[in-house]
Amino acid sequence: MSGDGLHGRDAELEAIAGALDAAARGGPRLLAVRGEAGIGKTRLLAELRETAAAQRFVVLEGRATELEHDIPLVPVIDALEAHLPGADTLAALGPQRLGLLAQVLPGLATAAAPGPVTERWRLHRALGELLELIAAGRPLLLLVDDVHWADPATRELLERLVRRPPTDSLLVALGFRPGPEAERLLAAQRSSGAVGLVSLDLRPLERDAAELLLAAIPEGSERDRRFAQSGGNPLLLLELARDGGTHAVPGGIVAAVRAEVASLPADARALAHAAAIAGDPFEFDLAAKIAALDGPAALDALDVIEQRALVHATEDARRFAFRHPVVRSAVYEALGAGARLAGHAAAARELARTGAPLAVRARHLAHGAATGDVEAAATLCAAAAGVRPQAPGVAADWLLAARRADPAAVESPVLAETLVEAGRLEAALDVVDEDGATQDARLAVAGASVERLLGRHDAARRRLVRALDAAAPESREAARVLADLAVGAYQRGDYAEMRTWAQQVGPADANGGAVRAVAATLLAVGDAFEGDAGAVAAAIAQALTVVEGAGDDELAGAAELTMAVSWGLLALDRLPEGLVVARRVATAARRRGNGIAAVLHDLAAVLALGLLGRIKEAEPVADEAEQAARVSGN
Repeated sequence: MSGDGLHGRDAELEAIAGALDAAARGGPRLLAVRGEAGIGKTRLLAELRETAAAQRFVVLEGRATELEHDIPLVPVIDALEAHLPGADTLAALGPQRLGLLAQVLPGLATAAAPGPVTERWRLHRALGELLELIAAGRPLLLLVDDVHWADPATRELLERLVRRPPTDSLLVALGFRPGPEAERLLAAQRSSGAVGLVSLDLRPLERDAAELLLAAIPEGSERDRRFAQSGGNPLLLLELARDGGTHAVPGGIVAAVRAEVASLPADARALAHAAAIAGDPFEFDLAAKIAALDGPAALDALDVIEQRALVHATEDARRFAFRHPVVRSAVYEALGAGARLAGHAAAARELARTGAPLAVRARHLAHGAATGDVEAAATLCAAAAGVRPQAPGVAADWLLAARRADPAAVESPVLAETLVEAGRLEAALDVVDEDGATQDARLAVAGASVERLLGRHDAARRRLVRALDAAAPESREAARVLADLAVGAYQRGDYAEMRTWAQQVGPADANGGAVRAVAATLLAVGDAFEGDAGAVAAAIAQALTVVEGAGDDELAGAAELTMAVSWGLLALDRLPEGLVVARRVATAARRRGNGIAAVLHDLAAVLALGLLGRIKEAEPVADEAEQAARVSGN
């Protein structure tokens, strides 16, 4: 054992050694280290890192931070950037994979320039292949600490790696506090069917194991009292023992840190507060601007907080980190709500002045944008559009912040669609209901779509009927609602109602190709149910003609609706035609960024290929459909 923080952790160190040995022999493993703040997760993971490096593992390390939980893939980028292979090795990934990776890895230069990443699972696969290249046949350790603060895109990627490790000698080591994020990752590992979960739940130290941490306190009775105060938490033990245990710290770590900051000179206290707003690690120049300190005063304040061991230097000369994430949290929470808002607003102004990326500015604007700030709302919307493909949950939060600043900046259907992509279905319904008093057809269709995803088909029907009553007869909006009603009846197996709605759509060109194709297909299904073979053939021919003439943008915009065409053709035993339609609509939907609706057509393609006996072709399509469904929470 080495280091004070490892006393009393013999069993955990033995488990780490076993996990490394198993990974080195070709068995993928997940090592989960759970425990409360300050319990010693980071120290234990540091020992894992050092031991793995000594055993010739390739070690990739990243850490999530509390103030970067809304910037996609920060811990992964930190882990990968320093280990990117040379251009000759990277070429093995191919231009498409390189193009995807270049959009999230700033250090990866490539001539490939595909459109934005619209399918998160494609990016996950590319990152997995990059990990395999980096490993180059050696065992690989991917270590991510403080996963409870990780952004949604990072958590999704970690789930993918746990379910489908890209290399046989991969150890994924994660540190997190107990909670839903930990449980979800553990559930992903268990459901993968793979063996090798090592779960370490760290407990408070026993009194004997804490002795070394209390050594700075001279009196034995005082050491006993301080241990009782700490509850065996190593970080609190260290805080209690600082300066020989001369400071009373009732209330735990947070109270101790607040008292420590309160004792600082005014400028040093202002810089500490500003640093907590800037991030962890933080840019000294940004923190100085937030604190409104000039050059000499800022440098003097930095000297004070470094001498007090509140912060320490990093490899970057102008970046500093708090001595522990809990310390940063305590400093941040000690600020009043007004001071936090003002600090984030100041950070956003300074970052805008220096040309910082939109995503970096947005995380401060999401806190500090005031009502009526049109410019901030526009920035948040632009940043949301940039991160939506990888992290729709983050994009949704930024759109909500933009709407608070300027309600006119955000279209409700766009916000609802983004929330659906993030799996936040009830929140999407709230948006629809909030703005749906006018029974707008587009919002009604969006609301019905969410209701169906939730399995509430009767509620979907009610929304559409209300919208139909409010729409002008024989209008394009009415035709779209009628087609949705017909699809809903088809999904419920009510063929009589399906025919009733589909017959009302009408053949008018103004109704749009997608709507007319759906109506024709469903009428063909109804005719088949009635045994009218001639009508079936005519309706199918009409549907295929309409789909062929429809533009990709139109099909993509109605991708969920046109699932009735893909699946209807399969039900009519027109497998080749159903396969063609399913592939075309899925491709169009993905180009537009609607990967959720594309899954419906992927599944139709899988079924068609399977029934046609083309199993080898069906397998990768099924795999892609599964991964796309997982990341969208479908």
